[in-house]
Amino acid sequence: MEIFSHSVVDGYFKDAIGHRGKDFIKDKMPSRSFHIGWKNVPEKTQSLALLFIDHDAIPVCGFSWIHWTVANIDPTLGELPENASIDMRLLEGVNSWASGIVPSEWKLDRDDATAYGGCAPPDKEHCYTVKMFALDTKLNLSRGFYLNEMINQMQGHTLDCATLRALYKTQ
Repeated sequence: MEIFSHSVVDGYFKDAIGHRGKDFIKDKMPSRSFHIGWKNVPEKTQSLALLFIDHDAIPVCGFSWIHWTVANIDPTLGELPENASIDMRLLEGVNSWASGIVPSEWKLDRDDATAYGGCAPPDKEHCYTVKMFALDTKLNLSRGFYLNEMINQMQGHTLDCATLRALYKTQ
């Protein structure tokens, strides 16, 4: 399986999908999700799961920042267009913008943080990781699920996994 994104240019995510963009939830969280496409999905794939995470956030907040989790993506779609988190009915999990350690002026409640929460590196350019998993089942999750719930249900059901990495600038 291969994944690709029209929102990545020369190794960098476009400004629109992060804090230099124009789309926000409650004037806090960047909300314009990036385009993601896939091909060569294994034949027995029943659903796809997506994880968008920032491991470069560990020195800043003490953990890898979860920006977006999506389960039960229809593999026959071939892509999620830019802004799919807002424009499509996706089964999304909660992101780190609802974390208990986020300063109150930036923190969102669980419902608002159950969506794409875009790039906003506070200290330096960060490298972001997109992982797409081809699964032989649909996951039994509800809107607002936690990443660990998705990972636990994927155990023994992953047919393939593809990774895309791209950078986002602070300024």
